Amino acid sequence: MGFYTLIHWVSLALAGATLAILLVVVVRQSFRNRRTKRDALRRQSLMALALEYIEEPEFFPAFKAQLKPEDQRLLVELFAELLPKVRGDYAEKVVQLMREMGLRDRCLAQMHSHKWWKRADAAAVLGWFQDPEVITALERALDDPQVEVRLEAARALTQLKAVQSVAGLVARLAVVDATHSLGVKEIFRSLGSGAVSELLGVIESDVPEHVKILATDALGHIGDPRAVPALLKLFHKPGRSGGDTIHEHKARRGRAYSERSQPTNSSVALRLAVMQALSVLVDPRSLDAILAALEDPVWEVRAQAAHCASQLGSDAAIPRLETLLHDEHWWVRFHAAEALFKLGEAGVQSLLKAARSTSARAADIAGGLLREKGVAV
Repeated sequence: MGFYTLIHWVSLALAGATLAILLVVVVRQSFRNRRTKRDALRRQSLMALALEYIEEPEFFPAFKAQLKPEDQRLLVELFAELLPKVRGDYAEKVVQLMREMGLRDRCLAQMHSHKWWKRADAAAVLGWFQDPEVITALERALDDPQVEVRLEAARALTQLKAVQSVAGLVARLAVVDATHSLGVKEIFRSLGSGAVSELLGVIESDVPEHVKILATDALGHIGDPRAVPALLKLFHKPGRSGGDTIHEHKARRGRAYSERSQPTNSSVALRLAVMQALSVLVDPRSLDAILAALEDPVWEVRAQAAHCASQLGSDAAIPRLETLLHDEHWWVRFHAAEALFKLGEAGVQSLLKAARSTSARAADIAGGLLREKGVAV
């Protein structure tokens, strides 16, 4: 057999194999599409039956009689979608229906599945069943090797108000990657006022700074004033990075100084997190920290501090907010102008003065905001 003949037959074989693989893929996708459409239609039917049961619970035997063995999988998905949309008595009826259908037990069994997405779906549904066996299963799931399962288990425990230890939750969730950071934040934000003492213990303990940021964010969203002293202590803690202290930064003003050379590291993020929390808490005890942050060497912190000042409503911030109308960064100028306007007549007068000044930055931001608010310049 010649070389070219060999190449010919090899090419034909490869082409045949490629066509065979393509055919398998097409057939598999076709079956998958058909199953998806069939499942969607069946879910619509099940949804109608479930809603009928909610309105008339005596129809449950008829509802159960219409179920097929394969409906169990769809029911888990159906109730996971339905439960967040109902409240009060309706939610209780749905949960009762799930119990009667045996879905609680099915979900408990599914927590042992080798497929992580099935474990995650089961954990999400179990968040509606308040009983010791469920809570034990969810606590075990906090050690699941798959982060999505741990997140769903933590979310379910939080929903059930059954989190045994905030520190334990931190240990299992604070190390997840940035992709899931928002989900982790939402879980800690929903812990409620009962977790404030433990969250304060987290920010006062020797833990990595990103963990303190997580706890700080949660304390701000919970909105309990008990958090204010600890947050102020955290803000003033020595060793903040970003280059300069407030006084050093003052001394360097007037010289060629670029904030962009300042490293935006975790300490900057921590100061920013504290300011964000204080803007929600709106506590007079935070005034000194806010005034200091208005002169922070990092522009993001100054901008957030200006927002804090507007929330707090203290005229003591007016002189520093006036200075920020000349700031290099537009967002700082914008938040300073917004804050001055919210501070009432004294702040509006400062804006009017700035709008008529020779400083292009101050005149532009002050004049623009006053026109937006309908105030003649």
